[in-house]
Amino acid sequence: MNHSTLSQDITSSQHPQHVPQEEEGVLNYFLEIRTLLSQLKQNRTKYLDSKKVQATYEQVLTRVRELDDVRKSNHETPSSSATTLIHNAELHNRVDSVLDDVFQLLSLCFLTVGLKNSAPAAYSSLSTVQRLLEHLNESNVFTMHDLRPIKERLIEIKKIVEKSCEKNKEAAKEEEEYLKNAPDLDEADRNLSEETRRNKIEEDLLLRAKLQHCLDEYYSTEAKVETVDPSLSNIMDKLFQIRRELLSLAASAKKTTSSASAEKELENKHVLAPESVNTRVELLQKELNEIESYRDETGKFKSPESEQSAEKGQNVLNGLLSDCYDLLGDLSHQKNGGIELDPRLQPIYAKLIDIKTTLENLLITRRWTLRETDLFTYQKELGEIDSLRVNSKFPTDSGDNKGQTILLYLLRRCYAIIYKLLESSEPVSESLQPLHNQLSTVRRCLLSLQRMGGINNSRELYPYQMKLASLDGLRVDGKFYDLDGNIPEGQATLNALLAECFDIIHEMKIEAEEKTESETQSEAEGDGDDLRQTYSEAERENPRLARFLDNSYSTVEDDEDDDRSSPSSSSDQSVLDDSEVGSSIVRN
Repeated sequence: MNHSTLSQDITSSQHPQHVPQEEEGVLNYFLEIRTLLSQLKQNRTKYLDSKKVQATYEQVLTRVRELDDVRKSNHETPSSSATTLIHNAELHNRVDSVLDDVFQLLSLCFLTVGLKNSAPAAYSSLSTVQRLLEHLNESNVFTMHDLRPIKERLIEIKKIVEKSCEKNKEAAKEEEEYLKNAPDLDEADRNLSEETRRNKIEEDLLLRAKLQHCLDEYYSTEAKVETVDPSLSNIMDKLFQIRRELLSLAASAKKTTSSASAEKELENKHVLAPESVNTRVELLQKELNEIESYRDETGKFKSPESEQSAEKGQNVLNGLLSDCYDLLGDLSHQKNGGIELDPRLQPIYAKLIDIKTTLENLLITRRWTLRETDLFTYQKELGEIDSLRVNSKFPTDSGDNKGQTILLYLLRRCYAIIYKLLESSEPVSESLQPLHNQLSTVRRCLLSLQRMGGINNSRELYPYQMKLASLDGLRVDGKFYDLDGNIPEGQATLNALLAECFDIIHEMKIEAEEKTESETQSEAEGDGDDLRQTYSEAERENPRLARFLDNSYSTVEDDEDDDRSSPSSSSDQSVLDDSEVGSSIVRN
């Protein structure tokens, strides 16, 4: 079974949905917008224009509002109702599916042009969070440690949405006051203003509904978290560690071939684990057997320290242990160095491995190669694979559940990487991204240099100063412009980075100067200490030599200051003292 068979399965799983006649016009419009946005996404020769993105978004909101009004009128819901029938579960049809694609693309476009903290940009994050929660809920193996980052992100998005709603309300009031005080305003302008106001209301309803759906899913998942007794926490942590390692062994394997004939032989078989998997599986099996030894006579886990069993958390530990044994079963039955899955599961596994590998590479190279709109392709592919599941399982010819856990882990892992990529996006337009990358690199180099002890002299900073000066020279009146003369998003971020780099350079210069002064002072003090030490030793060993040194220095001082001694007498005295010192040294 190959990828073409997988595509046929995906197509057959997506049954055509009936679209009411009154919604067909809106559907055609959304299809055109989706095609337009897909073309913009694929065009790498030109940067996205934030103004065009926002204009397209407003046009889409207008048609969404019209669709909502049609549905409300057909279902006897007031058009002014504080709810929306878009994405309603009972009314869901192909229009909602296409509209979701449009909103996903628009959301990624907002991220691409640097509008990360805007309300529309949150739509894509909410969709990814929703998928993650659904998969966690199905797995029934998670802790608050898994849910905590998701909750924090949902709180952040909630603040963004609430802030956007407040801003829209204030703008609506200001617009209403303006229209009252402008009786001569053109009718077209009045209609445009009213349309914008109603679009903002529709936007608030859509985002609030999407956010609430995610929050409901989160609270439903959180309610399943069972408290584990502290005395059993070590066993739970160990089981989680074993489970993660088993999943890593299963999911990190790649198809390896030594020759063309071997590749042909393995065409319909994916090698699931590396050559050393057997050894590692045996070690993990021993660790699981050791954990099993902590059960008492009734089968309950007991604390390794107190050897007392606790009621809280027994179901969690049993579920984790069962999950680990399922994974061991998948990894233990190997053939030709790998696991043979059901023929219908092998292409799914191969596709998920390819997506996961690509996304992991993007985590490393995202600063230089990632355009946020590219993530839509992976989201779409994962959604199509996800839609193949029936009752949370991928259908198989044999009816065997072997490999299901691994496939679900891969699916969840891909969504998690997409989530990381979305959250790592900077609020900087793609047209300014090269400058942002250069400034970030200079900053990292300067911080590394500072951590390693700084510089010895200011000349070491010349390359960094020249680079910063060239980047600073690109600003016009304190702003960075793109090739079309526009002012892209991300000005504050770039200016802050530039200022921070200059501050680090200034700090290192001051540190270098202080270091030089300290070394000079230390050398001077060291010379004085050596001289005093020489004098002290001479005084102890030869008092007459010490008196000679006193006489010599005092004579020099008298010559310079008072000029009371003649050169000849001073010289004679020195010769006399020298001869006496010399004879004294000989005697010693």
